[in-house]
Amino acid sequence: MKKMYFMLLLALAGLGSSCTNEDDSQGQTTLGTAGEIQLLFSGSGDSEEYTKAIASEPESKIGTLKVYLFASAAANATDANWHYLETWTKTDAAPGAGSKDFNLQSSGSSWKAFIKPGELKGLPYLTLVCVANQDDVPDETGAAITLTPVTTSAATGDVENAGTLLSDFKKAYTAKLTGASTSLTTPLVMTGTGTTKISGSVSKVTINLKRIVARFDIDNTTATSNLTIEKIAFGDGRPNGSLFGGELTEIADVDRTDKLLTYKDRDFLGENANLGTLESALYVYPTHKTDKSFLIIKGKYKSPSTGQGIDVTYNIPIVKTPEDADPADAANYIPVVSNSRYKLHITDVTESNIFASFEVEDWTSGGGVIIKPDNAKPEIKEITADADAPTEIVKGVSYRTVDAGTFKITLTSTGKLECSKGLATKAGDTDVDWLTVGNVTEEQKDGLTVTTYEVTTAALDPVAPKHPVSLTFINQAASYDPDLQTTLTFFGPELAPVVSEVVKGNSKGNTVDFSDQSALKAVMIKEVGSYVSLDVFSPDGLAAVTVPTGYSVDTVSTKGFTTTYRIAIKDAATAANNETVEFKNKAKESEVATLTIEHKTASKPQIVVNDNGSYTNSSYNTISTIGGTATAATSAMYMINGSTMYVKVTCTESSEAEAIIADATGSNLTVTEETAVPGIFKIEIADATTLTAETPVTVTFKNKAEETVTSTLTITPKSTEPTVELSNNVGGVVEEGSDGTYTVDYDSLNDSFTLTVTAPTGATAKNWAAEKVVDGCVKLNTGSAGDDTLEAGVAEVYTFEKGSTADTPFTLTLDNAVTDGKGITITITKK
Repeated sequence: MKKMYFMLLLALAGLGSSCTNEDDSQGQTTLGTAGEIQLLFSGSGDSEEYTKAIASEPESKIGTLKVYLFASAAANATDANWHYLETWTKTDAAPGAGSKDFNLQSSGSSWKAFIKPGELKGLPYLTLVCVANQDDVPDETGAAITLTPVTTSAATGDVENAGTLLSDFKKAYTAKLTGASTSLTTPLVMTGTGTTKISGSVSKVTINLKRIVARFDIDNTTATSNLTIEKIAFGDGRPNGSLFGGELTEIADVDRTDKLLTYKDRDFLGENANLGTLESALYVYPTHKTDKSFLIIKGKYKSPSTGQGIDVTYNIPIVKTPEDADPADAANYIPVVSNSRYKLHITDVTESNIFASFEVEDWTSGGGVIIKPDNAKPEIKEITADADAPTEIVKGVSYRTVDAGTFKITLTSTGKLECSKGLATKAGDTDVDWLTVGNVTEEQKDGLTVTTYEVTTAALDPVAPKHPVSLTFINQAASYDPDLQTTLTFFGPELAPVVSEVVKGNSKGNTVDFSDQSALKAVMIKEVGSYVSLDVFSPDGLAAVTVPTGYSVDTVSTKGFTTTYRIAIKDAATAANNETVEFKNKAKESEVATLTIEHKTASKPQIVVNDNGSYTNSSYNTISTIGGTATAATSAMYMINGSTMYVKVTCTESSEAEAIIADATGSNLTVTEETAVPGIFKIEIADATTLTAETPVTVTFKNKAEETVTSTLTITPKSTEPTVELSNNVGGVVEEGSDGTYTVDYDSLNDSFTLTVTAPTGATAKNWAAEKVVDGCVKLNTGSAGDDTLEAGVAEVYTFEKGSTADTPFTLTLDNAVTDGKGITITITKK
């Protein structure tokens, strides 16, 4: 059964409840000796497909198996009336005489075993409790459960010494996760039970094994979501799980830190990682809804606006949407249930949210056990042993072909065969026509069909090596059951791995030349974190990669026979130029693809106008424009304490913080990078008295990757003091002194004269109301345009004429409009 909920995450994440179908398959032949019990192990599910079609081989694997026998006087006894009898253990060796060991035999999609338990008078019924892939049975705290065998009276059958009760045994848990072990991997713990009666004939018990954990599958396609998932984990999870479905109880808030944990990050890798659905991305123990558990997804989100990858972490709560929510439970959290598959479909992503839907299914829904037909899978009789015959790699599974050859495959089967050709993996859209199946002959012999196929391989193409091709031979009489098909995989000759481009896989400024596979070359900026990415195709796998000093070579993902590697500079001081990285064919290490790394010459920092509106110059610094060139820029600043301007300085190699180093030595300026927006530098005058007007100072910007590569910004300090210009001085009766002082030849002053005042940052005439009516040696002409407020950079003209009081000076004081800006006093006196 399946449910789907839609949600907006991180706000809400929807999950549904699971359901379980059980099928006790019938129809198996019962053979054996008296008192023997035949066990058939399977997964639960309906009877249309096989369990193994749902779970992977590692998830279905039975590594270890113990069968705990409990005896009772009645078949319908409660758990408190079943007594521990003995334990049988799976072994891969031949069971010794009198031992309680047994062998496990594969039977289609199930497994069979045979045991012959001891028998106690008075207790003829047995419950068989099976625990796979876990040897011990601790309780919830991790303490071992001691098992005491029952004894009965040989005369009456009454219990003399009670054994460990089944009710106590069912309090068992899995081993507790602690410390660095907070991660679950295959093989997975499974349990199942069955009941039978010891009789004079063979007894048969079918046991449905169920997994104790839940599984998460993640459906994400980077091309549509812009999210590349790198790691996945689980928060507020339980450290262990009940082996027999014991009811979980709520954990008090004060105990949450001790009793809940965060699972260790698991690398998000696999054939379909970020290309569709990655199955079995994570396993977790069941949780209670009050645990408020959540998925943790970590990776990189590609910003649509910048195209840059942003490190992101999303915590996705395991909750229902309001549509099915319990009004009394505001959070709407639900439990994670054992033996269930949770599939997260990611449809859209922003930097802060995921839009997605959850599906929850039984792990084995759509998969169970049915009786297989008697028809067997096709068997390989012969592969032509001539010069063109392929070499066997794994017997009956895989072969290596010769270049441009022809060979024949002969198989026997109980019915007519058909042959299907396809890629050995789903990854890629690779041509499979290098191997073709031609003439087919068929004959009947000894009640079997003998079919011979002629196979031809194409000539070698070193640049496009042969992608492994699988031939699947299908016995039509056995329908299309995968377990009754024979698949052979063919590899081409051993060649050097083929290296190709990863789109947008390099850090800025780095390149890789793939034009000559025998001389691959990467050009990288020499700085920590600088990287290039490569796709390396090698059907035979790759030998261990030797990593040069100062570099790292990490696996990013594997898709089929192509592995994506990221080569990065880990230590710029020790990462030498012209180092090489070799990718060797694992089957034949002499076949090598060699990448040579060259260091890119560092670029000069580019100094341009700041275009970020969050950082603005001092309001009066209208002169702080950028002139010159991007590598030898010029500007100007007013000499005021706290005077500020911003410039943008970047290099092609990196836009990260501190990629550029600012050196303001000797300039009496302070220069700092705004790390919130790397590349934006703040330039400030802390003490204007240390600067001299019109005497330029220089700030040097260095490329951190190579500090000898520099660019300069030359700043000219500008005075804020108003300037005064004398004009209309008829007959030269007015003499100009220093610092705004003037003297007039009073007796000869018959015409007016003017003083033109310009204040770079604006000014105000002090005591203007009193000064403008002074009638001394000079007075303001009634038509004077001069004002009490001077706009920044706008000339104000003051016109003077002869006054009536020769010995009274005229004084005009102008205060700068900007705090700490210089003002000026104009004094006119009689000569």
